[in-house]
Amino acid sequence: MRRSPSRTRWASLGALGLLAALGCSDEPSEAPPEIPAERIVHAIAEEARSLPGGPSAEPDRPAGSLDDVAAERGLDYANRSGEPHKPTILGSNGAGAAVLDLGTDGDLDLAFGQGGESLEALMAGPGADVEVFENDGAARFSRRSGPGLSGWWTGLAAGDVDGDGDADLVAAGYGNLVLLEQDGGVLLPREGRGLFPSDEEVPGARLTPGAEREPGRAPWWATSLALFDGDRDGTLDLYVGQYLELDPLAPPSGALGEGALDLPCTWKGLEVFCGPRGLVPQPDRVLRGLGRGSFEDVSARWLPDHVAGYALAVGTFDADGDGDTDLYVANDSVPNLMLVNQGDGRLSDVGLQAGVALNQDGVAQAGMGVAFGDVDRDGKQDLAVTNFSGEPTELYFGAEVGFRPRTHAVGLGQATRRMLSWGVNLVDLDADGELELFTANGHVYPQADEPYTGTSYAQRDGLWRVSGDAPVRPIELPGERSLTSLVLGSRGSVVADLDGDLAPDLVVTTIDGPAVLALNRLAPRSPGGGHRLAIRCLGPESPAESAPRTPADGRGTRVILVPEVAEGEAPFALLGEVRTAESYQSSSTPWLHFGLGRCARYERITILWPSGRREDLPAGAADRRLVVREGLGIVSEEEP
Repeated sequence: MRRSPSRTRWASLGALGLLAALGCSDEPSEAPPEIPAERIVHAIAEEARSLPGGPSAEPDRPAGSLDDVAAERGLDYANRSGEPHKPTILGSNGAGAAVLDLGTDGDLDLAFGQGGESLEALMAGPGADVEVFENDGAARFSRRSGPGLSGWWTGLAAGDVDGDGDADLVAAGYGNLVLLEQDGGVLLPREGRGLFPSDEEVPGARLTPGAEREPGRAPWWATSLALFDGDRDGTLDLYVGQYLELDPLAPPSGALGEGALDLPCTWKGLEVFCGPRGLVPQPDRVLRGLGRGSFEDVSARWLPDHVAGYALAVGTFDADGDGDTDLYVANDSVPNLMLVNQGDGRLSDVGLQAGVALNQDGVAQAGMGVAFGDVDRDGKQDLAVTNFSGEPTELYFGAEVGFRPRTHAVGLGQATRRMLSWGVNLVDLDADGELELFTANGHVYPQADEPYTGTSYAQRDGLWRVSGDAPVRPIELPGERSLTSLVLGSRGSVVADLDGDLAPDLVVTTIDGPAVLALNRLAPRSPGGGHRLAIRCLGPESPAESAPRTPADGRGTRVILVPEVAEGEAPFALLGEVRTAESYQSSSTPWLHFGLGRCARYERITILWPSGRREDLPAGAADRRLVVREGLGIVSEEEP
């Protein structure tokens, strides 16, 4: 039966036995959990609040480093995004990155989207390829041959699309969308898989560099992608965020419209490229996975009543705690979408009801990127959304009904309003048990460097401590190469442990510039602190005959980790969810990284699989990597 959006997760949680019901067991339970994940974590948070005392003030300049080491580590990717003065909007958005394991050797490798020298050069051909870098396991990279594509590539999504146990890659671009299946560590293009229509089906949708093209037809332009299992059949589906119509043979310049009704393309009195306002937005698409890497377009069924927006970022998370995957779409200059899954893949937009479609003044903002995490450790997923300059990075906390805005209450509005932010991540970098907020910053207009704009084209990236309702505190790291010192035009960002030390690192793409590889060397904030645990969740070796099933790569799995605190210390629990789609046009690690602070052990781990199965793992030591397979428990563990 179709559920009403007003009766989703946040309104349906009653009082429960909570902690007493979270008993540990070596045997997995076949029944779906009676207690939602957020209630388990919330109960521990409430217990912590009942204890005397509170967190002490910490310095804003931590010990250690988060320095860019891309050049000496062989990561020589450099983005190309059109002409320096950006005559069209195509050259302004840059490209994203993706993390995936090539060759299933356990090391996380990198792939990057790529653009071209100009729109005219793209039409003349040849176009750009996706660029691939192999990791030796210690964050030293070597360039590998690309898959041999030709286009202008923007967004990437990594995941086990064909269910064979290794990660594949989907590449989105201006006029194309292609599946790159991994075969023996090599990414191979697979055509005719239902991702993109033929020219006979939709004339002009595909753009082929160097080929003749009929004027007046804009190609389809995909930006961010999200792999998820919408109908819980164990096969990954694909959400395709699409941007706007841009005719490559006649891009708008100077003004939109004709005669007395023309609209000059200006910003603060300066002539800039046209769009997105005034250009036609393209509707998003949803492609249902059929297995073996094939798809069918189910947009009409799964996105009923969809209103086209200028989609820039797409992220997946279980917003309502019911076990299926929901999505958030950050749109440029129009309301954002909060797409709640009805249980069968159909997605209903409840952004307005949930309070995350508009800002607190009821105005649409220029959404750029999106990130998720349990900031206040109450068991509900929280949400960060980056925006245009003059608009702050928004922070929303999950509530019993929808989300509650916390941007201005924690001081993030004042701290971020002057920035133009794209990629965004909520990640525990220093392993203190609380998340940090990272934003990749850089203006969209080169004209921002002109006098009296109040901003600049290149900007410093942002890093903040966020701790519940406490005021955010900017983190400043010393050194010219530190991530917070570099003045760049950042775009996409991904999180992954690239050197195998359990600490999550950051990779940031910049527009018309080199990628940043920031290896995490941040020291613990307190004596005896800095303990970590990394968990990889995998689907069962033999999937069930009928749905619901867990995908092969464990996507959508939720994990609750309860650290073992010392006597008298406040207990806490951590919530993680296996996803890769967040930030901006990028795809992060499928590993879950937990910071345990001073806790060298954990009391228990509860795993809530998308199949409905629940597994409780007994106590163990921190500072390890655990691989957990549904039905088998921990199948591999190792120290760094």
